Amino acid sequence: MYKILTAMLISLMLTACSSMDEPELYHRINEAYDFEVTHCDSFAMVTGIGRGERALRNAKVNAMNHGEELGGTHIVWLQTDHGDPTKVVAVIYKCLQ
Repeated sequence: MYKILTAMLISLMLTACSSMDEPELYHRINEAYDFEVTHCDSFAMVTGIGRGERALRNAKVNAMNHGEELGGTHIVWLQTDHGDPTKVVAVIYKCLQ
């Protein structure tokens, strides 16, 4: 019994450790259109910067991370500049669910 439990715990710990190196794909903040957040409070603007092959994706992730740190629930993209570096601007909203 203890051998099985120990083996399961070790397996779970190894799985958890191996997944720590992977990029986090889940965000607590939701992308939305402006008509979807009319009942929410806008309280901040954020920017994101990205470079390289996935510049736009990196810029959006950067901005979403800032929005999450501020406690926002939704993000609405305002502007995208595809220069070098790629930049995005967005408004952060807090919506009561």
